[in-house]
Amino acid sequence: MKKEGPIRYSRVQVHRRCKKLAEKGLIKDLGNGVYIITDDGEAYLEGRLDTESWRYIDEDADAVEANKSADEETSNGGAS
Repeated sequence: MKKEGPIRYSRVQVHRRCKKLAEKGLIKDLGNGVYIITDDGEAYLEGRLDTESWRYIDEDADAVEANKSADEETSNGGAS
C-alpha cells in the first residue's frame, strides 16, 4: 500500500481493516505492521475469488472451494 502513495486514512483505520483482511485469509500479518498478500488475496484482486461463497471462479471448470478457514468453520459445526 505504501508504494501507491500517501494513505488518506489513519493508522488505526488501516490496522483495523488489515486485521479483518487477515482474519479472512486475504493477507498475512508478519508483525510490526507488516502484511503480505496471500494467494487468496491475489485471486480476489484479480476477480478470481468470490468472497460471498469463498469459491474460486474458474472459467474452465466449476467453482472450487477456496478459503480454508471456511472449511474449518464447517467442520466445527459452523460455530462463529
